[in-house]
Amino acid sequence: MKTGTDDSSGLNICFSAILKIAAALGCALPLLLHSLPTGAADIAIRQAWSRATPKGAQVAAGYLTIENRGDRTDRLLSASTPVARKVEIHEMRETGGVIRMRPAQDGLAIPPHGNLVLAQGGSHLMFLQLTAPFAESERVPVSLDFERAGQINIALEVGGVGANAPPSAATEGSVAGIASGSDSFFTHIHDPRVMANVTVSPGRSGPVEVVVQLEDPQEQALTADGLSVSLSSPDNTIVLPATSAERIKADTVRARMLVSEAGRWNLTLRIAMMPNEKIEITAPILIE
Repeated sequence: MKTGTDDSSGLNICFSAILKIAAALGCALPLLLHSLPTGAADIAIRQAWSRATPKGAQVAAGYLTIENRGDRTDRLLSASTPVARKVEIHEMRETGGVIRMRPAQDGLAIPPHGNLVLAQGGSHLMFLQLTAPFAESERVPVSLDFERAGQINIALEVGGVGANAPPSAATEGSVAGIASGSDSFFTHIHDPRVMANVTVSPGRSGPVEVVVQLEDPQEQALTADGLSVSLSSPDNTIVLPATSAERIKADTVRARMLVSEAGRWNLTLRIAMMPNEKIEITAPILIE
């Protein structure tokens, strides 16, 4: 038969063991907390999306909104994905009164209680050397690396070729970024030798203006000897004759065309770099 003394001894042993466990946890807890990204809970990613790319395309762009709910500035440093050999963070920066697109060498800052918006015609993710095309309705895995939050994994929703907003925007009740028929269509075409920022306005059938800004692979202004623009519609089996572009700046040209039908079109640039060197690049666009 157990006595009260025996019960007291057993309780003392149990209490002593609990104290030792608590002490061990107390020592380990600061190390555990230190190993976790301190700002991971402060970063929220919204409206992450991209456009479908044609077969054989080597580049694609990614758009998203990063919300910093913390009290300290964080910074998007880099990104990666298994479907591209390289991902660059591109930013729009004004140099000498001219806005140019270039890689953000030090990443992009997200202010405390503020947003960083990566959008068409502005800062964005650029996926280079795609291993497979982006297909409409699929989700592309992307890892984002932050200065404070560490690595955050997301998935880009892929919309149609001419999408102007993430596919889920309508179901979320958001109209931000959804283009009307009078909005411009912007795309960035990348070739190993030349890059082109192309704006088609307005983005609807009828008379349109195609403005092309050229850059070299080092993001410097590029002047071509000549450039022509042509459009073809695989859906309607229409091929418009090539139109020579007029120079409006050293690195920027403009062509005016008449687009007779709404739908998907292939826009082709034929760029004369030197008398014996011509570069041809094509990108899909959507005319509403």
